[in-house]
Amino acid sequence: MNIDRNTVITSPIGWKLRIVVALLLLVAGSTLNVCLADEAFKGDEGARPYSHLNFQNNPENFQFAVIGDRTGGHRPGVFQGGMDILNLLQPEFVMSVGDFIEGYVDEDDEDDNEIVLRSQWAEMDQRVAVLDMPLFFVQGNHDVNFDPSEMVWFDRVGADRGYGHFVYKDVLFLMISTEDGPKQDVDSDLRAQYEAIKAGELRDPKVIQQVVMELEHWAGEINISDAQVEHFKKALADNPDVRWTIGFMHSPPWVQSDPGNFAKIEALLANQPYTMFAGHTHTYDYTHRNGRDYITMGMTGAGVQQKESVGNMDHVAWVTMTDEGPIISQILLNGVLDKRGAVPTQQDFLLFRPRQITQTGQSLGIKSVPNLRDLGGYKTVDGQTVASGLLYRSNQLHGVNPGDMKMVADLNLRYVYDLRTYDEMQSRPEELPPTVSHVWLDVLADSPQAGPAMLEKLLEDPKLANKELGDGKAAEGFRNSYREFVTLPSARQEYRKLFLSLGNPDMIPALFHCTTGKDRTGWAAASFLTLLGVPEDVVMEDYLRSNDYILPMYRKVIEGAVATGVEEEIPLSILGVKQEYLEAAFDEMESKYGSIEKYFSDGLGIDEEQQEAIRALYLR
Repeated sequence: MNIDRNTVITSPIGWKLRIVVALLLLVAGSTLNVCLADEAFKGDEGARPYSHLNFQNNPENFQFAVIGDRTGGHRPGVFQGGMDILNLLQPEFVMSVGDFIEGYVDEDDEDDNEIVLRSQWAEMDQRVAVLDMPLFFVQGNHDVNFDPSEMVWFDRVGADRGYGHFVYKDVLFLMISTEDGPKQDVDSDLRAQYEAIKAGELRDPKVIQQVVMELEHWAGEINISDAQVEHFKKALADNPDVRWTIGFMHSPPWVQSDPGNFAKIEALLANQPYTMFAGHTHTYDYTHRNGRDYITMGMTGAGVQQKESVGNMDHVAWVTMTDEGPIISQILLNGVLDKRGAVPTQQDFLLFRPRQITQTGQSLGIKSVPNLRDLGGYKTVDGQTVASGLLYRSNQLHGVNPGDMKMVADLNLRYVYDLRTYDEMQSRPEELPPTVSHVWLDVLADSPQAGPAMLEKLLEDPKLANKELGDGKAAEGFRNSYREFVTLPSARQEYRKLFLSLGNPDMIPALFHCTTGKDRTGWAAASFLTLLGVPEDVVMEDYLRSNDYILPMYRKVIEGAVATGVEEEIPLSILGVKQEYLEAAFDEMESKYGSIEKYFSDGLGIDEEQQEAIRALYLR
């Protein structure tokens, strides 16, 4: 008997038949599970599991941990606590992204410098000697910044280079050095200021912060030699059939406008699955780049550069390697207790300050406003980041429950820009915190096409809906609407008002929305992010994410329409978004104006100076 479980659940069968089918499936599933049980398992009927006996014990799967920076102003006890916790977790091995020692000794006396450096490494030896498992590591800027640091490094590791690779259970690990080759000497004035800070002669907090930021920028310069690229080219050629490749390095090249030779390594990996880990910034960050996961680790005892930064946390990454790729989670050092119920070393670890959202572009999780998202966090093509907490996109703010309204109020919005039509606004009035100002911008005032509300109403008549919207007509209608977002006089007028307002620092934080937050809002977000320099594929990813939050909200509407005979593609085309919609708007924009900058200047009347002001306001 071959039964599709999903069909059973959604089909309109009687409740008695549902019970019979469910029992059949339960019996069939139980029998199947027993047949698939691991040979190592032996149990009687009383030990039958609630779910199944598919044990997660594939011999090719394995777990390893990744630790972040230890130094750059290390906090005593934290790193040692991390080592104790790793022994509790028992990974097969541990990877570090570098910065084990403080380094940066005074260059005036090389003999004394070498003694200090070897002493720091000896202390490090004691710290990691407690680990039950192997520890692999890459070069950090504190580990090898200039002679004699590099000399001590190479002498200790017994190698003539700071990079390498290994294969474990058919996974290729690349140990990349971003310190490969001497950096240019730090500016003499900057060095003098740094020495003055160390001597206690310079105490102005703002000046100190600026000096530290400039030093970190210098330290984070990417140095990957041609010889290193050739090494990894050969490593990849020698291991063409590995199931995954994982790269580790200290400074994250992908956040810089010029990633140097790292781009060549990415090109070598272009046609195979891989994941990248880095450190250096002391704050956790996640980037989806080239369709792959790029993770910047937080701290494992390193100094806190900015107390209020999101992503501040002492943690280890826990990676389970499977046939489908790595499953990655983050474990807080003060979130793992020993059998006594205590943190192993009784140290006060840094309190966790999470990212504002779990991933750039995701919903803020406000249930009655599911498509409310922060536009911040995205990286631009030149390595800058769109600031978080300044601009939000959303579906309509109507029917917001009291608890969710408190969450909306916590965003500290000054203005909300409403892109709906007059009829939409009247039928579902805006609900806002009392301190927020409402601005109405009717983007579709000049449009002859049916509005979103009329299209939803049309779904109630299946014959008429199939006639008017079937055979791709719904999608074609939306492509035309997106072209109108670019050309309609009302759209150009209202988007001009929107973007000029968003460029005024006195009018942010702000939020803009339409009814579902996917079409008029989708073009506003896409054009705005493109102006800031966010890559095209990332802009499209942000746009398509509306499907994740809007389609579930309309699930019953879609199922009801289909049940009455409406073609399924019609409600999906109306209530969801498609890549072809946004592409139609961009095609129209390029056809009429040639570029996003010309669209803003010639189409919206926002000149180059005003565009630069917008970039300066939102980019970090």
